[in-house]
Amino acid sequence: MKNLIFQYYIPYESFDKGIGGKELPQWAQAGSNSAKNYANQCGAEYELNYTRHFKHIDPRLDTLRLFYDESFDEYDNVLCLDLDMLIRTRKNVFDLIESNTDVAMVHELGIFTKRGSWLGRVMNPPLHERGIKAYGKHLFGSDWKFPRSSLYRDENYRYLNGGLQLWTKQGRLKARELFTSVDDYVLHTRYTEQMYINLQLSQPEFNVQELDTNWNRLSYQWSFNQPDGYINHYLGPQDKLRMVKK
Repeated sequence: MKNLIFQYYIPYESFDKGIGGKELPQWAQAGSNSAKNYANQCGAEYELNYTRHFKHIDPRLDTLRLFYDESFDEYDNVLCLDLDMLIRTRKNVFDLIESNTDVAMVHELGIFTKRGSWLGRVMNPPLHERGIKAYGKHLFGSDWKFPRSSLYRDENYRYLNGGLQLWTKQGRLKARELFTSVDDYVLHTRYTEQMYINLQLSQPEFNVQELDTNWNRLSYQWSFNQPDGYINHYLGPQDKLRMVKK
């Protein structure tokens, strides 16, 4: 198997510009070093990319290059990690891939109960406010809805965090064929790649393997505010500062 761990850095813009400028900030360098060491441990190749694939839209959508950029077709599996993540496990995530998996990701456990009401505001406004549920029904039919999480059945529905995406080749090729237009998504919504991926993976043709939260432990999920996952995700600006102190 030929595997790749892929990361990219594009200078932050608009309200995020304080997080990082043209030069790779220290927190991002820490995340890159962690991922590169993990790639060596797993026998995978590593790439940190600085170029934009989609030059005409929000740079935060650039993770979508994984399936639209044919240069990735040489790899059996591609693990895309956000740079604000630190890895502290010797377990090989590539060994977890099940047969027929298209993509393996982690449901954002607690997003309905621990992170305020922002997701409800995103999902439920009327069409003229570009609500995601309305857009999903526009794409996939009036009976469309988000699927439930296979691991966390008490959650309202599945919402996968884009910080860790483990794509098989069959999944990337399927996404290239079945995912709907990125440009149309940008035109009709105001959201970034994470919501786009969740919308597209709601299609029943996709085999989504859910990994438990250890593989993408978000900072608001940590016990006693201490990183406790296999891969820890430092979400906010203050969290990112903690990465440099490790």
